[in-house]
Amino acid sequence: MSDSLTTLIGKVQNILGDATGTYFTTAIVTAATRQALNEFNTRVPQLAAVTITGVNDQYEYELTDEDANAVKILDVLRQGDNSNEIDISITYDDYIEDERVFFRLRSPVTTSETLIVRYTLNHTINGLDSQVESTLRAEHDQIIVNGAAAWAIWTRGVARVETINLSQDQSDNYREMATRLYEAFEKGMDNAARRHSPVSEPDHRAWNDSYHYWDQ
Repeated sequence: MSDSLTTLIGKVQNILGDATGTYFTTAIVTAATRQALNEFNTRVPQLAAVTITGVNDQYEYELTDEDANAVKILDVLRQGDNSNEIDISITYDDYIEDERVFFRLRSPVTTSETLIVRYTLNHTINGLDSQVESTLRAEHDQIIVNGAAAWAIWTRGVARVETINLSQDQSDNYREMATRLYEAFEKGMDNAARRHSPVSEPDHRAWNDSYHYWDQ
């Protein structure tokens, strides 16, 4: 199970050598975690799928009726007979209207057919912005920690520049630490993004391949 916001805040403060939160406060780290999660969602969104029963002569369907948190449609498929996983991608156009996600089929299906819609969701962290579930994989927690730590340094660095005159050495130290952590964050996201959404392929067998054995 992935970490809650409270646990992530503690990890970020520890990696920054500030376990008491004296310099990198809860407010700073929370804002930094939000920024890191936003970047992570852009690069490595959560993958999801839902089935929708076709409607005779209907072209337009609203995905957000099925999942209000849907972000982007990846594919729409016609489910194969008997759920045999021979699902065929069909032609559609997706669009956003009133911040709702829709897709329009080029050719309608019937009530006897089922559509499979594959789409993305944003990850959430328990305790961040009123969320009650952490959807990140446990191995992704350290990626978020690295990104949040980098953003926490930049946030504190900006605040300090506005209030006092930092020496060049101090500014350089902030910049170097943030850069190293952000590089680790980006490498972690690159590694996490090396995955693919499920794909389906039509059955290439001919009818005589499936039902006849002429060579026997």
